[in-house]
Amino acid sequence: MTEADFLELNQNWMKAVFPHLVNGGLLSSFIDWRGLPMAQAAATSLGLTPIDLVVWANANAVIGSLYRSEHKLLPVFKKGSVAHVKSIAVGKRGRHRSNLWTYPATLLESDARLGRQDHPTVKPTSVLEDALIDLTNRGEIVLDPFLGPGSTLIAAQNTGRVCCGVELDPLYVDVIIRRYRASTGIAAILADSGETFEQVRGPAGANIVDLGWRKILNGIA
Repeated sequence: MTEADFLELNQNWMKAVFPHLVNGGLLSSFIDWRGLPMAQAAATSLGLTPIDLVVWANANAVIGSLYRSEHKLLPVFKKGSVAHVKSIAVGKRGRHRSNLWTYPATLLESDARLGRQDHPTVKPTSVLEDALIDLTNRGEIVLDPFLGPGSTLIAAQNTGRVCCGVELDPLYVDVIIRRYRASTGIAAILADSGETFEQVRGPAGANIVDLGWRKILNGIA
């Protein structure tokens, strides 16, 4: 993907999310250093204000350019002029957080191990749980337009937030539902019919087909 293509991709998804972001709401996405300028350009073109840049040191060196890359970046942008949620006050609430996060990428969490079997970039739920506690209130809606292996959904459930997620690939929707069930014990229900995932999915090992599970989050309670 060229830089122009990546800029267009970021402009498109941010533009789609923008109308659903409340005044004072925050937008962010994990990215590597090469993609950071395009993400910043796309966000600022919508009038979003950069308010911080988190560096996630994940102790998982992968292929890079000059040096092997052992971190991810998380630029944070705000919509509008209303104050955003911030549960990170020095000396208050016991959350002394910095913009350097040192979570191993391969935390030994059962849900993370399960997700990594089927998705190459699964995030440990603890990373996202802390971010949600930092920047959102209980009961608020968190939108993840690239739900992938479902870590945001699980983190939202564990912290009392509501996750609305989008995932186009039915293979990964399958992963999301299985990880969510394994982590929370809550069964996913198909919104259109009221059937459980197991009733529609069939026996383990059956071919995965697109059965409308893109709507599954509407049925998770």
